[in-house]
Amino acid sequence: MKKVLVIDDEMSIRLLLREIIEDIDMEVFEAETAIVGLKMLEERNFDLIIMDIQMPQMNGLDAMRKLREITDAPVFVLTAFSHLEGVVENLGVEIQEFIEKPFDIDELAEKIKKQVR
Repeated sequence: MKKVLVIDDEMSIRLLLREIIEDIDMEVFEAETAIVGLKMLEERNFDLIIMDIQMPQMNGLDAMRKLREITDAPVFVLTAFSHLEGVVENLGVEIQEFIEKPFDIDELAEKIKKQVR
């Protein structure tokens, strides 16, 4: 079974993503902070990472740099700020999808299926 790691400090977003991902028969792992997510990445491999940018303790931009030291798994970035797409691209860190909140559930499900399968 494909494994997806969701890193987001908002429980409601994690629960919504869990529902979307489980509905397409993939296993979901959740982290409420980037620090917890990075620790999980050190312990197991994931087929996809979906990560928010705005988080406490360590933001998603800093986490992206550290994440690439651990894994080359595809990353979908979630944000409520459309202007951050250029910032993320300028980091030189490859992302597969830039997803602006609020997002279309069916569209996101299709993007996940396409990326992982």
